[in-house]
Amino acid sequence: MSEQIYIFNPEHDLCIANGDENFVPPRSAVGFAKENTDLSGHLKRPNKQRRQIIPWGWNHALKKRLINEGVDPITLPSEEELQFIRAHSRREFALDVDSRLSLGDSRVIGPDYRIVATCIDEIEAFITANGSAVLKSPLSGSGKGIRFVREGLSESDEGWYRRTLDKQGSVIVERRFEIIKECAMLFECHHEGLDFIGYSLFESRNGAYSRNILASNEDIEDILGGYISLKTLTSVREGLIAILADTLVGHYEGFLGVDQMICQMASPVFIPVSEINLRMTMGLIARNQYDLAHIRQGN
Repeated sequence: MSEQIYIFNPEHDLCIANGDENFVPPRSAVGFAKENTDLSGHLKRPNKQRRQIIPWGWNHALKKRLINEGVDPITLPSEEELQFIRAHSRREFALDVDSRLSLGDSRVIGPDYRIVATCIDEIEAFITANGSAVLKSPLSGSGKGIRFVREGLSESDEGWYRRTLDKQGSVIVERRFEIIKECAMLFECHHEGLDFIGYSLFESRNGAYSRNILASNEDIEDILGGYISLKTLTSVREGLIAILADTLVGHYEGFLGVDQMICQMASPVFIPVSEINLRMTMGLIARNQYDLAHIRQGN
């Protein structure tokens, strides 16, 4: 195969949420991509993908852009593949995967802390039962499509919910937790199976990505091991590999990240599937930077 070309298109989440091949991302998103084109170099890692073009994420708008630039359509994802990626980028997919994990650890929070709401009564009942909630659109960019609600819905909240329901068909409603640590497990899906790449340890503010912590996989395991057993982490990793491989192999080829959280309740608890991103992530960049730096140092 000829040299693979990596494309940094961080506007991907906005494009996939919109779904229209003619969608024009905001100038801020496009500008960020242009200002950080050097990040494309940090996306590269040994991989088993067969495609020559490897973007941050595949969507209809990117495919049309590449065709307009003269790329042969046969080398790009098919309509069926793009539809699959969009459908499995929805937050409902994370709920489905979470519900299929069987861990038997009381410190692991199951999928019941969130619901898929299709009417306002379901949201109001959830808030009444839990006191506060986080509302999330099924598809959104980092920090977008998220609202924090306390003690009932405001008029603005109701308007947002109705617009989201009209465009995307549902709203994810979650309990609001005090977050101690945010992490992710990183994978690559290819035609032969699904491989675990490593861990990501990161921080966010109000649902928007803030920064990654550069650390070895072993150090991140030690940090997480202060809250949850390594046996449980291993069980989560193995369970995710089995479930995701069963769902994705043959339909999706690329990198993905499963976001996770350590949260404070009476004692620390672990949420094994918070989000699933069928694309590259900032965590993958951090993993690559750390690993490459230590390879150069001979460690």
